[in-house]
Amino acid sequence: MSDVARRAGVHAATVSRALRNDPRITQVQRENVRRIAGELGYRQNPLVAALMSARRAGRRPAHDSTLAFVTRYPADRAAFFRSEFGQLLTGARARAHAQGFRVDEFNLHDPALSPARVTEILLSRGIRGTLIAPLHFLGEPVQLDWTRFASVAIGYSLSRVPISRVSHNHFNGLALAARECRAVGRRRLGLVLPRRVHEKVERRWLGALLLDQADHSADHVPPLLLDELDETAFVTWLSRHQPDTVLCLNAPVVQSWLTRLGPIARRVAIVTLDRRSRDRGVAGIDQDYPQIGATAVDTVIGMLHRNEHGLPLKPLSLLLDGTWVAGATLRPVTVPSPVSRLPRARPAPTPA
Repeated sequence: MSDVARRAGVHAATVSRALRNDPRITQVQRENVRRIAGELGYRQNPLVAALMSARRAGRRPAHDSTLAFVTRYPADRAAFFRSEFGQLLTGARARAHAQGFRVDEFNLHDPALSPARVTEILLSRGIRGTLIAPLHFLGEPVQLDWTRFASVAIGYSLSRVPISRVSHNHFNGLALAARECRAVGRRRLGLVLPRRVHEKVERRWLGALLLDQADHSADHVPPLLLDELDETAFVTWLSRHQPDTVLCLNAPVVQSWLTRLGPIARRVAIVTLDRRSRDRGVAGIDQDYPQIGATAVDTVIGMLHRNEHGLPLKPLSLLLDGTWVAGATLRPVTVPSPVSRLPRARPAPTPA
């Protein structure tokens, strides 16, 4: 710490305060100290940091320097989980390492792992901080003795536990995507989502779209919520409601459906609400999973330093805004909307 202080031209106490985001230190100085600390390879000792924090609060720390990244998925879903949420763990580990902690993954899918057994395993390893990863289905059980841990959930899927959480700001993400679409002349924005994900994000994407449509009432397109990926249902919805833009998650799948409809339908724009590295050329919102994982780690470490354990009386939600990424799938409208020339679905016959 003294080396960082000398390089920055400040007192060691200023360095200590800057590294723990003390508001008495200006934002410029905090960033300068962090930059220099990174260049010098300085990392806080987590136990010393916890001890000093506990001394200031008049309490004794009771944790080791390992955090648990708690997941719940069967073996046949391991590859899916890592492809979808692996960057959460990557970001969490990088931020933990920078603060002298490590993050170990624990999969609770094994039915032999009772809440008491899981709690016993974590405590025997000196683990007092847990990060609960997103669950595949809304409300899947994750049972721990919450009173023994400082815990934060990532996302909204752990819905039955009153826990603080860190998540992407889904509402703002769709609102940003809608503004970008309308800025290039797109008017009829249609939302296509798996119903499972729609429920997991607490319907926030749909809420943002309905607000956008309230401001543009002539361009209302009903959402398409799918229990399973269903090309027939998609084509029927597309031809009936004539969207010129599809807001979705599974961009490659939607692209393949549109391609099979021919060149006219291929002019329908595609915007993904969760853009990944595999979505090259696709316009959409980058949720920044590494930053979400890092923020979850910051939150848990802060709780440990303050000796806060158990579920809070008033859970907090930290929402991180995503970033718009331009792509070839969203082009300005230069001709009349091509979907107007799609074959419209025939109305169902009226019962006699």
